[in-house]
Amino acid sequence: MLCQLKVFVNIDGGSRGNPGPAAAGMVITDGEGGLIATKSKFLGPKVTNNFAEWSALEGAVTALIHLAGRQDGLEAEIRADSQLVVRQFNRQYRIKEPALREIAERVWKSLAAAPGLKIILKHVPREENTAADAAVNRELDNYEKWLEKNNK
Repeated sequence: MLCQLKVFVNIDGGSRGNPGPAAAGMVITDGEGGLIATKSKFLGPKVTNNFAEWSALEGAVTALIHLAGRQDGLEAEIRADSQLVVRQFNRQYRIKEPALREIAERVWKSLAAAPGLKIILKHVPREENTAADAAVNRELDNYEKWLEKNNK
């Protein structure tokens, strides 16, 4: 199959406190660095960092499946600063935590059902993941502002 579109997706998840307030974020760009989409999501007040990172990957895969459905083929390079998630996804490391395994199984199943989508997941240094990190921090900052406002 000829992939007509290639995109790059930076993902990140973060938890302040681990477990603590957590969020996931992603930024999708085209080959020239043009912005296609951004998305961030607050995950809850007591969530681990690893759960947040896996949630970011799941959100990116879901978005890419929708995008691939509108194309004749889609190739995506997903970039994450979590070596653990990259290695777990690529099946280099086992996933011991049941909640993380559930997410991984959903991701793998979704990808298996999307033959028009080709992805690679690679590790990048934190310095190359600033846009996704900023999306996560916006969510967490908004949550903290809400807490301050409502806990006077």
